[in-house]
Amino acid sequence: MEGIARVMSRIAEIEARLQRLSGAAYLASPYEAAETGFSFASFLSGADTGRGQAVVNEAMRYLGVPYVYGGGGPNGFDCSGLVQYVFRKFGVNLTHYTVTQAQAGTPVSRSELRPGDVIFFGENGGTGFLYHVGIYVGNNSFIHAPHTGDVVKISRLEGKYDANYACARRYI
Repeated sequence: MEGIARVMSRIAEIEARLQRLSGAAYLASPYEAAETGFSFASFLSGADTGRGQAVVNEAMRYLGVPYVYGGGGPNGFDCSGLVQYVFRKFGVNLTHYTVTQAQAGTPVSRSELRPGDVIFFGENGGTGFLYHVGIYVGNNSFIHAPHTGDVVKISRLEGKYDANYACARRYI
């Protein structure tokens, strides 16, 4: 049990540091980093100062904010509202609609994804109607506002997200 207590203490320290650096109210889960496999190392060290990473850092400020249908932030977001709100801070004006967001920017292949790229998900294995959007954070993970009853969080690009991946766009 002593080892578990040390791990829990370290997680709390990392969360506190992330909150101070990002301004986030709280992480969606105390084990968010472990669950997603996302590494906060470059975020915490400030190693990547590119515009894409700046977008990711801005989006992380809203980790834990509740999902609100039609929400445009900052106290509640739906998926396209989060993307619109974050990119507006970088001078990119997007609509509050996933389909038209997917028509903007430069297409990016999945193998060329970089932090700050926007990824879209569609019905029928990604070939049908686009129904969801998130911001790629690196390490096969993305930040998004998933659905009613959930909060802005980081998820892995696997399972249903992998199966329904449709396309990606780069706005900056």
